[in-house]
Amino acid sequence: MDSIENFDALNNNLRECFTDMGSFLKDQKIIASTIIDLWSGLYGKENITCMSYLQDLASHNLLKLLPLGKNEYVDCFYNELLVRQDTAFREFAIHQCEKESVSILQRKRLNMDIQENKFPDWCLNLKQPVVLNASLLSVSTDDSFTSCWVEMDCPNVEVLVLNLYSSNYALPNFIATMKKLKVVMIMNHGLEPSKLTNLSCLSSLPNLRRIRFEKVSITLPDIPKLDLNSLEKLSLWLCHFDEALNESEFDVSETLLQSLQEIEIDYCYNLVELPHWVSQVVSLKKLSITNCNKLCRLLEAICNLRNLEMLRVVSCSSFFELPETIKILSNLRFLDVSGCFQLKRLPLEIGKLQKLKKISMRDCYRCELPDSVKNLEDLEVKCDEGTVFLWEGVKSKMKNLTITEEETEHNLNLLRLF
Repeated sequence: MDSIENFDALNNNLRECFTDMGSFLKDQKIIASTIIDLWSGLYGKENITCMSYLQDLASHNLLKLLPLGKNEYVDCFYNELLVRQDTAFREFAIHQCEKESVSILQRKRLNMDIQENKFPDWCLNLKQPVVLNASLLSVSTDDSFTSCWVEMDCPNVEVLVLNLYSSNYALPNFIATMKKLKVVMIMNHGLEPSKLTNLSCLSSLPNLRRIRFEKVSITLPDIPKLDLNSLEKLSLWLCHFDEALNESEFDVSETLLQSLQEIEIDYCYNLVELPHWVSQVVSLKKLSITNCNKLCRLLEAICNLRNLEMLRVVSCSSFFELPETIKILSNLRFLDVSGCFQLKRLPLEIGKLQKLKKISMRDCYRCELPDSVKNLEDLEVKCDEGTVFLWEGVKSKMKNLTITEEETEHNLNLLRLF
């Protein structure tokens, strides 16, 4: 095949990235940010560099990029872009992994498939735990898996990908041996969210920087209890939150998350409000909440996030109010409230945000602009036909206001993921 032949023409970085794609299940559409998190953790690259790797592989026809709308990635958020790899290319990537070493235990990348609780023969050494050399470990289980794990020692694993189908899933205790672990991705491919337990095995891992949960059921207040003092990014996609969020408020500063810079919450339908601990993560720079239709407002205490640079509350159909305390976020540079058509107005004193340079508010036709917006300078606004008149009305009062009118587009590619 021409596309397989293109593999030989790739540089070393792209060859490594292509081979990593064998860690995902066949016939899956993968959210681009999932792959970017993997590469960022494994190779220490910036998100924008990892995105260029995806584009390069797509240009060689080794994968396909499927945008969910007109703006497939904005300001380093890549949840609006899907990646699809044909089965033949995935098998070729796995074949490249197998060529790395004759010994399974010595391979740099290892895919372990567990069907009906039957582990591969190579990991059934009953005398002592199997020791793996892999830096990238992908484990796949079926819907009959009962979370009865064999013991393994994984001292070199930097990225762990867990693909599951079962309704109840206990994380393996051997994760606690992964002292080099940088990225954990737990992705449920079943119809309903999987109840995730034994999260404590993630505690105190000194290098764990990124966690991504997809379609799992967890208790949000449990996250800051895990002593994740190196965690930089937390991503929650299609997750279900088990308990009332106000039952476990405590001082985050006594635990963990003081390295956390980014939180992404997407398609979490029963999210009614953010847990209180989020407002205590003063290191946070990016907060993105999208497609959470029960979310009505943000916490007043969001004003504690003094380092926040980017705030996105997008396509949350019940969201109607930004707290007035937002005026204290002196480092805020980008505000996106697109698709929040119940939003009544921007905060009265939004004009105090002197570092605010970009606002996106498509589909906000009920929103009013306070008089203080005239104090914002060098502002770039993205809006649509329904909101452009609001900004045209104040343009003469503002210094260097740039208005970009964009047509709202919707794409149904995402529905094929559910």
